[in-house]
Amino acid sequence: MKKALGLKSPGSKKSPGSAPSSGQGKSKRPTTVGELMRIQMRVPESVDARVRRALLRIGGGLVGRRIESVVLPLELLQQLKQSDFSDQQEYALDRPIETGKNNESMQVLRSAVMSLASRSDGSLSDSCHWADVEMDLLYAADGQLAEVAKDAKTTRDPEYSKILSSTLSSILGWAEKRLLAYHDTFDSGNVYTMQGIVSLGVSAAKILVEDVSTEYRRKRKEVDVARNRIDTYIRSSLRTAFAQADSSRRASKNQPNPLPVLAILAKDVGELAVHEKQVFSPILKGWHPLAAGITELTPDAVQVLRAADKLEKDLVQIAVEDAVDSDDGGKAIIREMPPYEAETAIANLVKGWIKTRLDRLKEWVWNPQANQEGFALSAVETLRIIDETLDAFFQLPIPAHPALLPDVIVGLDKCLQYYVIKAKSGCASRNTYIPTMPALTRCEIGSKFQGLCVRINTLHHIRSEMDVLEKRIVTHLRNCESAHLEDFSSGLSKRFELTPAACVEGVQQLSEAVAYKIVFHDLSHVLWDGLYVGEPSSSRINPLLQELEQNLLVISETVHDRDSQIIEDDFKALKDLFWANGDGLPADLIDKFSATVRDVLPLFRTNTESLIERFKRMTLEAYGSSARSRLPLPPTSGQWNPNEPNTLLRVLCYR
Repeated sequence: MKKALGLKSPGSKKSPGSAPSSGQGKSKRPTTVGELMRIQMRVPESVDARVRRALLRIGGGLVGRRIESVVLPLELLQQLKQSDFSDQQEYALDRPIETGKNNESMQVLRSAVMSLASRSDGSLSDSCHWADVEMDLLYAADGQLAEVAKDAKTTRDPEYSKILSSTLSSILGWAEKRLLAYHDTFDSGNVYTMQGIVSLGVSAAKILVEDVSTEYRRKRKEVDVARNRIDTYIRSSLRTAFAQADSSRRASKNQPNPLPVLAILAKDVGELAVHEKQVFSPILKGWHPLAAGITELTPDAVQVLRAADKLEKDLVQIAVEDAVDSDDGGKAIIREMPPYEAETAIANLVKGWIKTRLDRLKEWVWNPQANQEGFALSAVETLRIIDETLDAFFQLPIPAHPALLPDVIVGLDKCLQYYVIKAKSGCASRNTYIPTMPALTRCEIGSKFQGLCVRINTLHHIRSEMDVLEKRIVTHLRNCESAHLEDFSSGLSKRFELTPAACVEGVQQLSEAVAYKIVFHDLSHVLWDGLYVGEPSSSRINPLLQELEQNLLVISETVHDRDSQIIEDDFKALKDLFWANGDGLPADLIDKFSATVRDVLPLFRTNTESLIERFKRMTLEAYGSSARSRLPLPPTSGQWNPNEPNTLLRVLCYR
């Protein structure tokens, strides 16, 4: 470093092969970075030599002090003497000043300078503000290593690889000297530098392993370099810190009234764990998922907890066996060993894992984009995530799959129910499309129903997949080592309760909406506004049938309407459309939905006088003696039948 900056020792000899001194009048060729800087900045050689001598004296006086505690202008002021200047005027404009360490003026100046230069973050460190560029330097070096990594992947020059390997090994060695015992290296005053040092070390290690190592290139092994290095740093540092704590425990034995060794051990381990979690884990968890302790479910976490559970049970068993002959049969010692309850901790982690998965599932909301099968792509993705969730759940190395399975199923069931509700929401119901009954006349609305069909198909698809999922759950349980016979006997815990019912209800609602939308909304111009308007013979049902048939190519639901023989013929044509020569709806289903119209149609053949008499009789029966003087206008009930006053009145009015 001294050579690079031009700080050569006064007695250093010329290197072999160096050029002889140039002739008089020729400038000396710059050979160092420092010399180049001096020339570029036009600093005279005399000034440069003066500053170099002062820097050497400052360096010699740094014994026991850290470089980041130095304020260079203050040190130069004290190191530069009047004898260093050829011109007294150059040393001090008016008069020489006393710069000795014991000078009162210099002590006041030093005190003021250091109070301004020191950090004001409340730390006990004597580092100065200028040292805060240390992190920038670390990150800049790390950024350069990122560029080096790109070059290393494409360069196969053996000399380049040799130099690179040597350089990176030096960087890694420098970083690991601080990281293999980071409890000793870092404290509250300098822990802010740890992240930069870790990043630099990990970057160097990754390039060495992934881009320089011939063995890695040959075998192409999957190695998580970052995680492995951090794991090594954690284990090494904790082992070192624990060994130091062990030395303290041994020393405490010689003190009067020492605590029991196990109590000291527990206290030390607890303090060490808290310090690790609060100070170092927030930094290291960026590279190692378990550095911050077990807060999420992973196979490693479960193995740790199961091992801890076994250790706890073994220790309790040993304690009980050793104390079995004591006065209380070992009860006192057991009371001093509160259980950690690892199984409860595992269950809580699993519940957290389930919640995370379910929250992710809720993000998949209804999207009308359909696939070739005619149901929503978002439903396919939702069912795929459910499938993966079940697979992942049964792959967890936990001892209680059957006990926690109901939590999984209930959560998935609620998510699917939520999806179904979203799929049918905003699509209205049949009442949306039923027109308001006119004052014994007619009605209107307008849009496509393809989206409704996709939703119906989607709900059918989800409903059919429920059986598949339930069968898969049973298969998983059969392969689960922790499952018992009773887990299969209670089938309710493995069934989806909410989703199938929601699908059936949704299909019914959407089917009704489609049917009523087509008849009263999309086809209103040929039905409500056109059928039998004026003379029935000139406005028959054929235009309606033609358009209805086009719609029924996409969806086949029911609708009915009917006047005399013409109306009966049209109704038969309508039923034939749904029958479709045996290729359409079943005859019994057509008859079921034709019942109301079939009962009302004879009214259109009945003579007017008979209808009037029936209307009077039905009205008097409904309203009693109050209707004798004047027949009231019966309300529209919507329950059409040949004995309902409003039905009779409407048939009469259409005459």
